[in-house]
Amino acid sequence: KNFPNHHKAPVHSIAMSEDSSRFVTASWDATMHIFDLTRKELDKTLRKQNAQKHEQMGGLYSVAFAKTAPEIVGCTSVDKYVYLWNHKTGQQISKLGGEKGHQDEVNGIDFHNAQQVMATASDDHTAIIWDFAEGIPLRTLPHPGKPVYGVTFLGKDPERQYYVATCCFDQKTRIFDMRDKKVVTTLEGHSDDIIGIDYAASGLLATGSDDGLILIYDTKMWKLLHRIDCKVDVSSETEVKRVAFSRDGDTLAAACSTGSVALYSGFKSQEKPTLRQKLGGHTDCVFDVAWGVDARSNGALLVSASHDKSVRFWKERL
Repeated sequence: KNFPNHHKAPVHSIAMSEDSSRFVTASWDATMHIFDLTRKELDKTLRKQNAQKHEQMGGLYSVAFAKTAPEIVGCTSVDKYVYLWNHKTGQQISKLGGEKGHQDEVNGIDFHNAQQVMATASDDHTAIIWDFAEGIPLRTLPHPGKPVYGVTFLGKDPERQYYVATCCFDQKTRIFDMRDKKVVTTLEGHSDDIIGIDYAASGLLATGSDDGLILIYDTKMWKLLHRIDCKVDVSSETEVKRVAFSRDGDTLAAACSTGSVALYSGFKSQEKPTLRQKLGGHTDCVFDVAWGVDARSNGALLVSASHDKSVRFWKERL
């Protein structure tokens, strides 16, 4: 299904609520739209209305639901700030940044599965760990001279609950221990900017890059397991933007610059994952994807956000 074009500029990010009843989109037009999947309609638009110019929210680059506080949604902006909203009431909770925050555009956001913390990634060459309830930065994770685009926590498993992974324009993925800010390991293999990063509870870490590759790492041994070439599977011009594992961890969706979403399956087996399907319909770069679960059928749901200003929605046929 193609949702109506409510946004007036490219849709750069999308996220699904934990109960799959809603998804939220974030756009360069400085608004977020909350869609209600039960009623199949736009629920509300979150924006700074009637604000002075210096108080307005800038164009948005990423969005996520807080896993430990499901009423909260966070977004990051070109204006160097991170915004937290209560999507049920439509009220802004906080605006995080300034002297102790990011000093350049903020590209990525993730919330911890079990702790009251979130992580953000920025062009200022840092990722910041925040106590989002208190609105204070806890740790700043430095990167050597290049923008940081994506960030993800490595779940709530006791061995990795303090680990956070970042992807950087120096073509490297770093795993930090957020307790002491030390780099646990650095993962390599890409030859261009790394845009997308996601973690599956099984222990797999996926990265997507403008080089057209998806790399899959085993976080137990810190080794490269699979090298997936979307330039072969999708198009020779394809760049991979954000990537996302399905809720069951067996399928990975890759947002592609050539207007499609590539689905790879088989991550639960020992064999190399294979291209399951290419989803089309967008007329410009697809930048982000998010998964959910259909309450009636228990099948997978997938939503995609594109620079064609639209959002598309797919439901698995069982």
